[in-house]
Formats: sequence, C-alpha cells, structure tokens
Amino acid sequence: MKMKTIFSFIILAHFSLFAFSQQGSKVAHVLKGKVINAESNQPVSYTNIGLEGTLYGTASDEEGNFELKIPEDLESKNIFFSAVGFQNRQFPLTELFGKEFNIVKLRPQSYDVGKIDVAGQNMVLIRILRMASENIRYNYGAGPFNLHCDLSVLQSREDSVLKDVNAKVLVYDKNGYSTPSPENAFRSRKYKVTKPAGKEDYTFSSAQLGIDELLNLDWVRSASGILNPALLNDYTLKLVSQPQIDGKEYWEIGFIQNKPTLEGSGDFYATLLDGSIFINKEDYSVKSIAVKVQSAKNNTQGRGLGISKSNADFYSNLNYVFIVSYENLLVKKIALSKQYIYNNKEVAENSVLTVNRAHANNVTVLNSRNYFAGE
Repeated sequence: MKMKTIFSFIILAHFSLFAFSQQGSKVAHVLKGKVINAESNQPVSYTNIGLEGTLYGTASDEEGNFELKIPEDLESKNIFFSAVGFQNRQFPLTELFGKEFNIVKLRPQSYDVGKIDVAGQNMVLIRILRMASENIRYNYGAGPFNLHCDLSVLQSREDSVLKDVNAKVLVYDKNGYSTPSPENAFRSRKYKVTKPAGKEDYTFSSAQLGIDELLNLDWVRSASGILNPALLNDYTLKLVSQPQIDGKEYWEIGFIQNKPTLEGSGDFYATLLDGSIFINKEDYSVKSIAVKVQSAKNNTQGRGLGISKSNADFYSNLNYVFIVSYENLLVKKIALSKQYIYNNKEVAENSVLTVNRAHANNVTVLNSRNYFAGE
C-alpha cells in the first residue's frame, strides 16, 4: 500500500485552481464523469484525481461526480484516481478524451491500517469515519417507513423495583436515513406507545420511559457523535481490531473524548466518553456503536439538557453504557444501561428498544409522539 501517494493526493484538490492558473495554457479538453465502486456501483465520494508529475487535479464531489479541464501541454500525462479504501488507478488521459461522460470504477482494497505510524493511522481513521458518515444515505433505508418495536424498561433501587415496563412502540420516520442530521431525526421521527393486552394502564411520563433518549442514541440516523465529520478532530482514535463478522471484514475503531463536548457525547455534563465503532470495509456501513460515558449529573428530563442553579432535582454520579446495532439497512437494537444517584440512593436502570419488523409499504403515518394510546 502506498500511503504517501494517498495522502499527497488528499492535498491535491486544494491546489487544482492554483495549478491551472500557473499553467497559462489553452484548455484542450473538459473531462466530466463519475467515480463509482466497481463492486457495488455506489459513488466514491471525494476521490482525489490528479495528473502524474504535477500538482494539477481536482476531487470528486459527494456523489462521485467530477470535472477537470485539461490544458494542451498536459494532454500526454497519465491521470490518477485515489480514495481511501480503494485500489489506486492510473492510466493515460487519452482514454477519457472524446467521451461526453466518463465512468471510472475503483476496486475496494483492504488497507493494513495497523502497520501505519500513529499520525498516518489517525489520518486514515478520520477518512474512514468521514466516509462512513458520508455514505449513511446510501447504506441505510430512506423514508417513509415504520419500525415495530418492543420496549423494556427496568429500574431498581437497592432491593426494590421502581419500574418494570414492557410496551409496544410504533415508530414512523418520514425521511429515514436519506437525510441524516439531529434536526431531521427529531422532526421526522414520530412514535406511538401502546401497552400489551391485559396490562394495567401506565402512569409514567414520556421522559420516564426514555424513548426520546433511546432514539437519540441512533447516531447513524442523526450523523452525530463520532459520525459527525466536524467533530472528528476532537477524538483520540485507535484501530482496535480488523475482525471478520458473518463473512465480512470490518474495522473496529476506538474513540475517546477526555473532555467531552455536548455535541460529541450528547450529554450536557459528561466528564468521560470512551467508545468503539464497527465499520464495514466494503461499503463503510456501520454495524454497531458501543459507548461508555461518565457524567457529573443529568437533568431528569434528559441527559442533553442543562440544570438551573435553583433546580435540586437531578441525577448525579452517572455511569452508563449504550450499544446500538444495525441490520438490514436499519437500526436493529438500542440498549442503555445506567447507574446513578438520586435522592441519595443508588439507582440502576436498563432500557432496551428492539426492532422486530420494518416496512415501507402501507405505512402508518404519525404526526405526533403519543404515549399509551391504548390498543
């Protein structure tokens, strides 16, 4: 693997306009095209494209499209295509001349990230995480769709059970993973909760059920946390392993925020965040995310909310772990386990939202978040 070639081409796009202005040569050809994965036919975003022996080049956009103007004095050059996770390609420019639109196919390649030095490895891991985020809309289901889920919440204090809830949750997602952002996830996801037949009516508030909190842990849907490209420099990254799961190869990337931010952790008062993410080497899809968080305190209405100085009703000394798994283009399971102090008592809480069925046909449209509407 020629990592120096890859990194030099990452810089290449920034010099394209500068290099062209320095050439002072007449444009002979305008190349237009699209870079795609040779195995899946999906776009290869932000591919670095350059001419051999020069700083002249460009990069494909988010959809893999590119345009490159070729000066007369560079017509005889070879052209390079380079993207992390794919084999480099090099061939004469003349192969692209005379075509209205070119399709350039890159074959996936498994890099031995573990053999790169620390600085180089960090750059590659950032690139992998960025690709995972950018490919969410291609790797997961677009809306509208319904998720039929089981919810279980068990809360205990010392030897007594405070809460033992089992319910059905119907989730409606108008946009699905085609528009990953916190704002869109909040606006597009609605749900209805019903009690199992024969059970007494529940009296818990929506915050006590914690459904919003569980759904917010779906970082793939919201492109949050480690999947927010703007935050990647805030994490310490490490390649933990490169396992094979169900016949597919993955990167397991560990990430730590020693001084967590609200944007990076989703917790207003987090003091430590330590997690790992499994990313498919072929298409950059996320298989699972596991995160451990320590927090000084939490608002009883949600971990992302602040607490006023006059408010003495809050959780303190929190330790919690959440694990989110994905399967068949959608979230499969969200599990959250908490320990904290409330009213000077130690409380343990375990919540699990499991998706049993999903469908995009005959969708039930929900316009609000309704709790325990009955069956």
